[in-house]
Amino acid sequence: MPMSLPDSLRDDFPILSREVRGQPCIYLDSAATSLKPRAVIDAVTGFYTTHTANVHRSVHLFSEEATEAFESTREVLAQFLNCDRRELAFTRNATEALNIVAMAHRDRGPVGLTLAEHHSNLLPWQQGDHFFFPLDDEHKVDLDKAAELIASRRPHLVTIASISNALGVRHPVEALVSIAREHGCLVMVDLSQSVGHEPVDLFELDCDYACFSSHKMLGPSGVGVLFQREGLESPIESHYLGGEMIHQAHIDGFEPRPFPWGLEAGTPNIEGVIGLGAAVDYLDAVGVPAIQEHSAALATSLKDRLRRSDGIELVVDSPAAASTGIVTFRMAGLQSQGLARILSQRFSIMIRSGFHCAQPLHESLSLQESARASFHLYNTDAEVEALVDALHIIRKTA
Repeated sequence: MPMSLPDSLRDDFPILSREVRGQPCIYLDSAATSLKPRAVIDAVTGFYTTHTANVHRSVHLFSEEATEAFESTREVLAQFLNCDRRELAFTRNATEALNIVAMAHRDRGPVGLTLAEHHSNLLPWQQGDHFFFPLDDEHKVDLDKAAELIASRRPHLVTIASISNALGVRHPVEALVSIAREHGCLVMVDLSQSVGHEPVDLFELDCDYACFSSHKMLGPSGVGVLFQREGLESPIESHYLGGEMIHQAHIDGFEPRPFPWGLEAGTPNIEGVIGLGAAVDYLDAVGVPAIQEHSAALATSLKDRLRRSDGIELVVDSPAAASTGIVTFRMAGLQSQGLARILSQRFSIMIRSGFHCAQPLHESLSLQESARASFHLYNTDAEVEALVDALHIIRKTA
């Protein structure tokens, strides 16, 4: 099987040198959080060792250097995603970004979404008027039925994840955006499983809002990004007041700064944002299309092997999940939590187990908890083989 990325890239990730009980660790849980390259680690520690200071406030050297590094991340992200830097606000994570949009829009009219969403893009909308688009036989949004519902329900906003984190299914987001646009709906896209894993062009996507998390794209935890298309009639305003989100403050009121700075109240995760900038530089240098090809090839290799394995079932085995790096499966006679624990304790293989923060999806499909392997640029086909070998041993002894 051709691999698009060299194994030497693994040397950039210090944690991969760790051994547990004399075995090298195999990390197959990148859909939950990705490992960090040395460049990102150095960027974070560099903030603490060379220019620790708050941003956007002081005029001394350390603060100006920190502010320049912080804002440069906004610039490189804008280039990375093909948007304007003034359309990108920093949040704590994608969950906060989704909640910010939900708080701003849940009382403005119905919201259409799918049951395939991560809890973070489902629970915030449950508190308002909402409805669900059905899924088709491949577990992706059914466009024909979605079009009918949009025409009849006239939602104020449509929200959807580009890729299901639970099943690895790619939704036809561009087509859904086009349908929503025809009916004047706003559109929110959760890109948490896309950014850093495959090319993303926000200009071409033509959505109004989008979000993703730094920690899933080789960056630090505690940083998310909220995209808001410039020119919206009713831009989001901050629910948090203080810090540097104000332009002027007076005894009887204040004037906020425009988006995105007006949304970033208080001291941000400065080192995390700087680390995110380093992650973008690293991803750009490797090449995101090559990363997508690499991860999808590994997922295909795993699926091919599991199809030939007795007692192991792929939860989704359809074209809709063919080009992502996520594989969800079950082993007969063994709960997913037990399987994941055995893989970790006996074989030093790290996978995800459970409902993958998508319990309503599992319930709607009458699915039990499942195991999930997910790939990134640092994984190899030898690791896929090691996982399958371990599964066969567990299957024989379970």
